[in-house]
Amino acid sequence: MLTPNPSTTGRGEMTVTPSPSTTTGQGEIVLTPSTSSGHRPGPSPTGKGELVFTPKPSPTGQGEATPISDPDPTGQGEICAGKVCVLEAAFPFQRPIQPPGTDTVDPTYRYGSTQNGEREVHHGVEFINKAGVPVYAVADGVVEFAGEDEQVSLATKRGFYGKVIILKHKLRRLELPLYSIYGHVLKILVQKGETVRQGQQIGEVGLGGVAAGTHLHFEVRYGENDYHATRNPELWLPPALPHSGVLIGRLLNSQGECLMLENMVLEPMGIDDAVLKRRYFATYEDPEMRCLPPWQESFGINDLPAGQYRLSFIYTKPENLEFKVIAGKVTYLNLRLP
Repeated sequence: MLTPNPSTTGRGEMTVTPSPSTTTGQGEIVLTPSTSSGHRPGPSPTGKGELVFTPKPSPTGQGEATPISDPDPTGQGEICAGKVCVLEAAFPFQRPIQPPGTDTVDPTYRYGSTQNGEREVHHGVEFINKAGVPVYAVADGVVEFAGEDEQVSLATKRGFYGKVIILKHKLRRLELPLYSIYGHVLKILVQKGETVRQGQQIGEVGLGGVAAGTHLHFEVRYGENDYHATRNPELWLPPALPHSGVLIGRLLNSQGECLMLENMVLEPMGIDDAVLKRRYFATYEDPEMRCLPPWQESFGINDLPAGQYRLSFIYTKPENLEFKVIAGKVTYLNLRLP
């Protein structure tokens, strides 16, 4: 658990000191807010597989990481009260593909995107690999489904995934269950009702259903096993690339409504080939996918090389925001636009 230090500013701010349990690698860290922030400390966690939201001071000086509550399935908690927060995160899942397989997601068809209008809104991410590459359970769980989906609709239609595995996970201090989905597999190595462990091989990458090439389609479903209950899988996985971090953005208008923004540009700063390394993206294109618990985000990107960045977009006028991405941490942008 996290032990709050007394506020030294008189403004109800908080610093946090990890207890020894935070170094076990078990995902046991949970924020315990200071009473000066208006929150009451939560109970000490005893198990593993928990989300972590540990505020740290913003390295840019543009926003402070303020106290937040434990992960809140109702979505009522405020994750970042400033513009920029840097958060520690003990991600509950491991990657479903491990080296020497390709363990990074396809950047051309991220969660919530349509590949420039060419495809339907993506409810998962793709790990592009050759057929036969091992697929691993991302966390301890129970097999909810394992087989062909020709006779049952698990997405928008029957036969969407081909051979598919669905695992149900129960994480401590997260009341709602999580489900991980592994689609287009070649071989299934588990059966319904079986208990599996994190890192256990459960299948192999294949080609089936609506897949256009050999890859693993990976989804995370929050609270219920339903295609419309998905969340961005990148936000549940630790960074895979060395010296990389996670960027999460929440964009609201003056009434607190979640915005759709296109043509956002993310540019690294202070490097010679910055223009060549720009990333162009949008918020999640389906409004039903934006600003949902627990992260309440409009977009999220993992495996960003650590460093200084500038985010540019146009709302009512051109907007720019500079911030740092720090290796192994989450940079959270909380933007309210006039």
